[in-house]
Amino acid sequence: MNFREQIALATPDRDACAGRRWQYVPYDQLTDAAGPLATAEPRTHGLIFLESRDRPRRRPYHKKKLALLLSNQRHFALECAARGFKVIYRSGDADFDALLAETRARHGLGEITVMEPAERALRQRLVGQPGVRVVPNETWLSTREHFLDAVGPEAPWRMDAYYRAERRRTGLLMARGAPLGERFSHDPENRHPWRGTPPAPRPFSVAPDAITREVLDLVALRFSHHWGALDGFDLPCAARDHAALWRHSLTEALPHFGPYEDAMSQHEARLFHTLVSASVNLSRLLPAQLVTDVVAAYDARRVGLASAEGFVRQLLGWREFVRHVHRETDGFRTLDPEGAPNFCEAVEPLPEAWRGGAPSGLRCLDTAVDRVWRDGYAHHIERLMVLSNLATLVGVSPRALTEWFWYGFVDAYDWVVEPNVLAMGTFGAGSCMTTKPYVSGAAYLDRMSDFCEGCQFDPSGRARDRACPVTPMYWDFLSRNAGRLAANERMRVPLAAAARRSEAQRAHAARVTAEVQRTLARGARLAPDLVASCLGPATSEPQS
Repeated sequence: MNFREQIALATPDRDACAGRRWQYVPYDQLTDAAGPLATAEPRTHGLIFLESRDRPRRRPYHKKKLALLLSNQRHFALECAARGFKVIYRSGDADFDALLAETRARHGLGEITVMEPAERALRQRLVGQPGVRVVPNETWLSTREHFLDAVGPEAPWRMDAYYRAERRRTGLLMARGAPLGERFSHDPENRHPWRGTPPAPRPFSVAPDAITREVLDLVALRFSHHWGALDGFDLPCAARDHAALWRHSLTEALPHFGPYEDAMSQHEARLFHTLVSASVNLSRLLPAQLVTDVVAAYDARRVGLASAEGFVRQLLGWREFVRHVHRETDGFRTLDPEGAPNFCEAVEPLPEAWRGGAPSGLRCLDTAVDRVWRDGYAHHIERLMVLSNLATLVGVSPRALTEWFWYGFVDAYDWVVEPNVLAMGTFGAGSCMTTKPYVSGAAYLDRMSDFCEGCQFDPSGRARDRACPVTPMYWDFLSRNAGRLAANERMRVPLAAAARRSEAQRAHAARVTAEVQRTLARGARLAPDLVASCLGPATSEPQS
């Protein structure tokens, strides 16, 4: 049987709907371990699932993201039906609020309960809708009150202060009121490059079952014009597969996650990252259980403290922090009415090099973009220090880059992608939630990755005929934003170094940036001698 035939067995007629308590289950709340569904009785409750064909038309979401979301929702609906719940599963061309209102009227339903949606767009449509009762979202690890108690109601907000408060409140990795290892963050220990050892864990993959194959066919037919590759889909969709992913992550990835979480490699896309972000953002895995499991693994000496703390910091710290900031700023609309703050006044459109159709010639960028095209995934340092860093140096509009991240990644939703890109990746939100722009020259990329191996550019700049343009672009970024960043204490040292550069060096760096912008704007590949070709009459050699 196909999905529609299977779910029809759990679909009630109008008479069977009467007297039941109904709950709408949004696409990213696919759990029965939190919220009203955790205590709902199949004999007295019913569940509503909706597929909107309108929402995917607004952005060319990665085909694998659409397949992941739709297959997980269908699997979860069938899992709930197997528990005995009556299920109404509807699809249509309207957005979710209209589909829900139509469903309520068609089936004669009374009040419908829903946990507060994580995404602003869905919240805006459901909160206040007649007949819809919104209750707190229990999939999170903290409340708004916890956030305000930790860092207050006004920006700037800092994740470090929030994270420390949350560690104290929850007692995670704490002993007698003090953090284990005498430090809240072990990030300084987690910056090792990876040179092939220890061996990267075997990749985790799941063969698509019949439900997923049906979804893959649907996406290929209906959304063929969307971004990204669909072939090779191997992501978890059934509950058992998410559980297997977490077991694999806990035993094979997390023991080495901490020291190598910032490492990048052209040979190993995933390294020791757990790949659970998409599962967590769909609520197929709940962060409360994950952090509990990681602490237990640390207590059993299966995971070291640097790895355990690094993982806890990602979930208890950063993930919760960004969603609170997104909510408090109304998706950064308190900074800009369009939700597009632009501290550095960057206005360049996103080059085709980020879209996969025109390689840039920078191996780091082209490798990361290829991974996003293929898998809808790149780990967090590739996102920050390659994809965002290079876009920021080129002067790409923060909103344009954010949109690309939003449709390009399988784990991207408004509450996470906008803070990560608008605020952190591009410094578009200024000091609202981050202390400085996260930009670098080629030296950082060479130190933390092997991307420079085999690249046409030399990161050291010593090979004059193929010096890497990333470093002069970094200096040019500092020069053109010196006035905006002058009051930023964390930028004092790099700005002072930039100020010591000669006029000829500054002019050369500006010419490099302009040439990179022009070349990428026309979809062309950067020439190996680009830096040398930008030398002016007063400059004898590229300056790194």
